[in-house]
Amino acid sequence: MLYTVDRLASFVSQILKYVASVLLILVAILITVDVVMRFILNMPIIGIAEIVANGIVVIAFLQLGYAVRIGGMLRSELLPTRLGPRGRVVLEAVVSSLGLLLFALIAWASWEPMMRAIAVHEFEGHAAFQVPTWPLKSVIVVCSILAAFNYLLIVLRAVLHGDVSVEREAASH
Repeated sequence: MLYTVDRLASFVSQILKYVASVLLILVAILITVDVVMRFILNMPIIGIAEIVANGIVVIAFLQLGYAVRIGGMLRSELLPTRLGPRGRVVLEAVVSSLGLLLFALIAWASWEPMMRAIAVHEFEGHAAFQVPTWPLKSVIVVCSILAAFNYLLIVLRAVLHGDVSVEREAASH
């Protein structure tokens, strides 16, 4: 059962990573077009700052679950290399529990602003161009929950199986 849930979480994390990659390419193209239009035609794209600012946050959060799964979050090898196998398992369980707590708190703290943005149709930007905030806030909540869930899976693997390895095979894709 844990293996099936772990594979599903891996699949979802990888799909979101690919979506983030496509969005990154689109943002890069949009910035390039804006620069060219400013330089050649003196006509910037209205709302580019809002689109890019929100896009960068969305891209970062979409990659969060995958980064957790492959051990791509900030890690140090100094302490784990000095511990024995049992110490590494305990350390991985503790550190991953803290990651779980952090992202669960981010999701919890972001829930109410997300619901308010949906309910009142919140927008940001200036009069000529406004961007709805609910997609950004929804991505933050959903991807924080996914990151917390991935940390939970790491804790369960460490505690139940003594496994402290990260998903190395997914990192090669």
